[in-house]
Amino acid sequence: MKKIAFIIPYFGRFNNYFPLFLKSCAHNPDCDWLIFTDDRRAFSCPPNVIIHYMSFAEMQAMVQSKFDFPIALERPYKLCDFKPAYGYIFEEYLTGYTAWGHCDTDLIFGRIRDFISEQDIQNYDKIGIFGHCTVFRNDEENNRIFLQPLNGHSRYREVYTDRKNHSFDEEFKDSINTIFESCGKRIRTTEYQANIYTKSSDFRLTSWDPVERCYHNEKLKRAIFVWDDGILSRYWIERGELQKQEYLYIHMQARPMDVRLEKMENVQRFKIIPNTFEALEVEEISVDNFAHIRSKYFNLHYFRLRSKNLWVKIKKKIGLAY
Repeated sequence: MKKIAFIIPYFGRFNNYFPLFLKSCAHNPDCDWLIFTDDRRAFSCPPNVIIHYMSFAEMQAMVQSKFDFPIALERPYKLCDFKPAYGYIFEEYLTGYTAWGHCDTDLIFGRIRDFISEQDIQNYDKIGIFGHCTVFRNDEENNRIFLQPLNGHSRYREVYTDRKNHSFDEEFKDSINTIFESCGKRIRTTEYQANIYTKSSDFRLTSWDPVERCYHNEKLKRAIFVWDDGILSRYWIERGELQKQEYLYIHMQARPMDVRLEKMENVQRFKIIPNTFEALEVEEISVDNFAHIRSKYFNLHYFRLRSKNLWVKIKKKIGLAY
């Protein structure tokens, strides 16, 4: 099976559970991760995670060299808008790959190829519609779709010359997905990830409705996620029966997480609950022991998020942010 290359430019310090992210990458040997970063701390990277050290200034210069107009890339977060162009910007690194993708590092992957097969890559030009993880078929035409006009004007140029973030990498608000649709390209919108709703202290999943083009948030239920030797699953009880569902990945949405594990690099199984990574208390989950498994810790995530968002709005109002 040919490999997928995930491209991750990241500047600043990786999060405290980055070793768990790397662990989940290691269990997907038919994918590579190409990380461009200035975080030079020593991590135990598996062979399929290739680190390229560079400064943000060097990344700015690399991106600028691909465009014949001055781009607005003043801060690392603006790179989100450039994600749809990674197949073009980093094309020299993508030779030999059947597909490329972009992803965030606040993810824990399950078995990627159980959800993205070689046939899927042949059937679709783009798999996924979100900035936190999307895969593109790797060919010259597909990697330049972002350059196509939208509604008669150059949308990418409009985005790349504005220092504000436009969410060009996701959803359908004059984004890369809108351009792919306008060009008659095939997009797989079916979701297999566990996307955690941001505005809740608990783990509630949120999913995109491709028909109504809006998000739906599930009702709160007692559930736990378990990563076990490369497989990511969610467990819950329904009508007296133990339910289990596997996922492509879980997205923490930049949620602060505690790590209560020793030697993250060596762990083979762990539990993921609000807001902690920790060891699973039982050898095997069952109907009888499920109620005794801890499913959450008290946390102030929602209130901290509201406070942070309020402060950002105030700064924008007085001109200290954009």
